[in-house]
Amino acid sequence: MKGTHKELMAKKGAILENLREKIDKASIIIFTDYRGNDVGLTVKQISELRGKLREQNAEFKIAKNTLIAKVLKEKGIEGFEQYLENPTALVLSYGDPIAATKAVVDYSKTNKNNKNPEGLPVLKAASFESKNYDAKGVKHLSTLPSRPEVLAKLLSLINTPAQKIMGIMQAPARDLVNILDQYSKK
Repeated sequence: MKGTHKELMAKKGAILENLREKIDKASIIIFTDYRGNDVGLTVKQISELRGKLREQNAEFKIAKNTLIAKVLKEKGIEGFEQYLENPTALVLSYGDPIAATKAVVDYSKTNKNNKNPEGLPVLKAASFESKNYDAKGVKHLSTLPSRPEVLAKLLSLINTPAQKIMGIMQAPARDLVNILDQYSKK
């Protein structure tokens, strides 16, 4: 950032405010390292990942660790200091947190190389529902069913008893029709 001290402070203030708003709205915050061990994500790959996250109502936000730490401290989100080393990008989901987690984990799996066998971006940790998760926990979250999957299962469970009740209620009428049909054939 170039400019006078006053201009730089104004820019920093705007960036902090933007980060505060995004973290406030986020249903999950995933901490990632987009550079990994030596070879990082290219601009094209970052754009590709952002597109996949946008489909899930989420975003990939690169920010300075000091700014992230300041906002997290203000918001009372603790326990992530050790993850704010090396370049950090946040995955912020504003919709289904599990869908966004799946998107970033799946993308990471497709970007493995010799220097980064786990894939890029490297998953560091997450804050979800006031709980902290390490990289292993983030991967586990990605295996949970997404909101639409849970709703579909719930609807199926609700619908099945109703279908059975309808079948039972229609049985006497069906039996009566069969009896009358047999009687008429005699």
